[in-house]
Amino acid sequence: MKPIVKANRICKSYGSLQVLSDVSLEVMPSEIVAVVGASGAGKTTLLQIVGTLSAADSGELEIDDVKFQHLSDKELSTLRNTKIGFVFQFHHLLTEFTASENVAIPGYIADRDRAEVDKRAIELLDAVGMSHRLNHKPAELSGGEQQRVAIARALNNSPAVVLADEPSGNLDSATKAEIHKLFFDLRDSLGQTFIIVTHDEELANMADRKIIMRDGKIVSR
Repeated sequence: MKPIVKANRICKSYGSLQVLSDVSLEVMPSEIVAVVGASGAGKTTLLQIVGTLSAADSGELEIDDVKFQHLSDKELSTLRNTKIGFVFQFHHLLTEFTASENVAIPGYIADRDRAEVDKRAIELLDAVGMSHRLNHKPAELSGGEQQRVAIARALNNSPAVVLADEPSGNLDSATKAEIHKLFFDLRDSLGQTFIIVTHDEELANMADRKIIMRDGKIVSR
């Protein structure tokens, strides 16, 4: 089986500060990988580069057999929307849209058939336990419910990998445990691959693999 994500010798600096130094990472299909380390270790920068939200100074990135070097901005945007799902600490839902509309947005951007996209949104909201909240707007949802909608949105285009940055960092203990379990349920039901940056030791220890970063390098994998 081939890796679904391959990052090879990634380097990134901001001025004289080297944030990532020769970082290489491979993630297998359906694997849940946690990336941990102290603040400033380079975790979020690595996630941003794997998510093509930031460009590396050097190194190579390949996701689902697609090499992400030397792509035009338009090609990069299209591949980012279809190959990568994102879940952030703060949900970034669009306040004027319902839960189902928020989940459908990536499919609309990808210009998929609207009926198919809408059907997929409803299926995904059911998969994350939100079928009773289809027509509710974000202001009518709890923090945990909003995060469930955000997770469903990340899955609409059946991405190769979902990248999550502190996905439970803003939640209470009980809701946090529910969200953690949800990642594994989705891996089991959909075969989804996740890379999760977290300070939460409980979540990190649940993962298939825990990658520890220190001073811009991977020190344990």
